[in-house]
Amino acid sequence: MAMALKQCSVCSKQFLVKFRYQIEQQGEDTHYYCSQECASAQEAQAGEVECDCCGKKFVPKYAYQKGTHQGKDVYSCSMECRTALTEDVRRKLAKMATQTKGPMRIAVLNQKGGTGKTTTAVTLGAGLVEAGFKVLIIDVDSQGHVGVSLGVKNDKTLFHVMVEQQPLSECVVSARQGLDVLCGDETLASTEIFLARLNEGRDRVLRRQLESESAYDFIILDCGPSLSLLNMNALTFAEHLIVPVSCDFLSLVGVKQLLKTLKNVNQVLMHPISILGILPTFYDMRNNISDESVKTLRGFFHDKVLPPIRVNTRLKEAPRHRKTIFEYAPESRGAADYKKLIRWVVDHQDKDTSEPPQVA
Repeated sequence: MAMALKQCSVCSKQFLVKFRYQIEQQGEDTHYYCSQECASAQEAQAGEVECDCCGKKFVPKYAYQKGTHQGKDVYSCSMECRTALTEDVRRKLAKMATQTKGPMRIAVLNQKGGTGKTTTAVTLGAGLVEAGFKVLIIDVDSQGHVGVSLGVKNDKTLFHVMVEQQPLSECVVSARQGLDVLCGDETLASTEIFLARLNEGRDRVLRRQLESESAYDFIILDCGPSLSLLNMNALTFAEHLIVPVSCDFLSLVGVKQLLKTLKNVNQVLMHPISILGILPTFYDMRNNISDESVKTLRGFFHDKVLPPIRVNTRLKEAPRHRKTIFEYAPESRGAADYKKLIRWVVDHQDKDTSEPPQVA
């Protein structure tokens, strides 16, 4: 059956509709355009419009500059603004999905010390807040470096949630707008003793306490460098795992030990937890060992290996000033590298949502 020809609303040419831009619905009227030139001419007749991203006034010339979202016209003056609008829609969709299925729970863990776990947890949390999400960081390490890095402390810690079963809302402290912290300190040693004395369910105390928590979009757990009962609680609560691996030989050995732990969590404790990403840290392009470490990780974990975090003095200095890298040195290499991790995490969350509407 032959398809009917349409008449161009601008030049009256008869043509067969093949592309989306050739049809435009305006109220109850439908307009047809045989070419992008005719579509642009119609937009020009309508006069200037305002970019929904940057607010700039402009006359649309190209099909990508106009789109629809939730039944409304959306304009972007450039490809950069179009991309920004699309990302904004994706973030809003991810946030809507989070509100219905609960926060995305991510543990940052490596059984080897000195791999950049706390830096990763704090920077990831701060970056997600800048992206418009509400975040909770739980410090599962008795050293309490999360609070120190962000310049906050609290009398109530993870101990009070797990042992005394106090409400989470009464134990967190606000570190920044949109960023809360459940601190850790020496009281977590008592938490370990409490867990060890339990006859059953010692690995699921944290999960039972926080499983129904829905006030956040993301919950990030900064785990200590050990295979402790606290860390096992973190793994049975989390859904995903980020593993910072410093670019040296001993860290690669530590990853093998961690994989055995995950196998135990998945099979013995019957809690599915997936590796969200392997994050090479302290990458120094001047040393062969850094390249060899990344190649080895990619050979084993393939596309789970993230772009490496380069050695950066600013990353080391930021905690001393009680600032995140985005506050202390937003133009530094450290900030640029961690932004890639943040995009990775947001993209992974987006995969669980429906396909975003077209913005162009």
